[in-house]
Amino acid sequence: MYFDPRPKAKKEDLFGRENELKQFEEAISYASIIVVTGLRRTGKTSFVDVALSTTSHPHIFLDMRELPLVPSHTEIIRRVEKAFDKMEKKWLSPLSEALKRVKGVELAGTTITFQWGKEGVDLAEFFDKIDTWAKKHNEHFLFAVDEVQLVRGDKTLPRLFARIADSNRNITVILTGSEIGLLYDFLGFDNPESPLYGRHYAEIRMRNFSPEEAKTFFKEGFKQIKISFSDDVLEYAVQKLDGVVGWLTLFGARSRDNGKCTKQTVDDVLDEGGKLAKAEALKIVKFSSRYGVILNFLAKTGKAGWTEIKTALEIREKRSLPSSSFTELLNRLIKTGLIEKTDSKYRIADPILAYGIHREPFKE
Repeated sequence: MYFDPRPKAKKEDLFGRENELKQFEEAISYASIIVVTGLRRTGKTSFVDVALSTTSHPHIFLDMRELPLVPSHTEIIRRVEKAFDKMEKKWLSPLSEALKRVKGVELAGTTITFQWGKEGVDLAEFFDKIDTWAKKHNEHFLFAVDEVQLVRGDKTLPRLFARIADSNRNITVILTGSEIGLLYDFLGFDNPESPLYGRHYAEIRMRNFSPEEAKTFFKEGFKQIKISFSDDVLEYAVQKLDGVVGWLTLFGARSRDNGKCTKQTVDDVLDEGGKLAKAEALKIVKFSSRYGVILNFLAKTGKAGWTEIKTALEIREKRSLPSSSFTELLNRLIKTGLIEKTDSKYRIADPILAYGIHREPFKE
């Protein structure tokens, strides 16, 4: 069902990603690392879930959300252990024989337990064994990690990804991230000091739907839930929700709850989504009220140039700011995916976030 707000697991529930799924399957054959990117609510988790569920390859999926800001090595090991605990038994059973001699790994039937700490499991050796097993059985193993940039301050995973890319030809690492700039900073493909420097990777970008795609999504979705709709309401929803799949889905779900498709439901989604997106943005505003001033200004103006935004911040603080410090503020907001730059103008990337801030600005 298109209007189910939970992450999708079946191909028939995933709308408009046929080309991306084909790109994913092709990339497995030549890329050691696949990076799935996109702003918040563009459906990255759903895409990877469906891509993994439809592939014929054995795989695991690590969810890095809700980790502490600086997670310990033990916490990362726990996530790997949990991912293998959820692995399909048809794959885990034959893998067990290959993994039972790995240091720090304990097996009880098809349950894998890792020993933690410095004397615990060696993940490099662990994936070496998986690679050997995959080669022997003519398989290809997929190792997916969701929101990997949240593992800040720890180089265990980048080093592991680099080791896999260099040594394990029968394993592909799949990484996702909403904070695109922070994701690439963390991975460091262009940073000579990063373990992943210079490694080849394939990127799959989750884009927003075009107006025509959004209309088709709505029409097919409302047919699924047997609710009538008018073109006038759909046009209004497409205009206000701007092709962001998460908000389009929420509108459909709320229409299903109400038993009807109305402009009022669109407005309710704007209010609900605006509050939710603003609460998420508050995480960075807490670090500095300057971020709030910039976001408030962009929510009010729609878009603005570098000089306009800097002037607004200086007026608020009643003093001049070094250009380098101000540029660093903008770059940070870009890296977290909150704003974007197009044709020398900056704007809030998510229109629902802009709506929420415009309606109730951050305290300055």
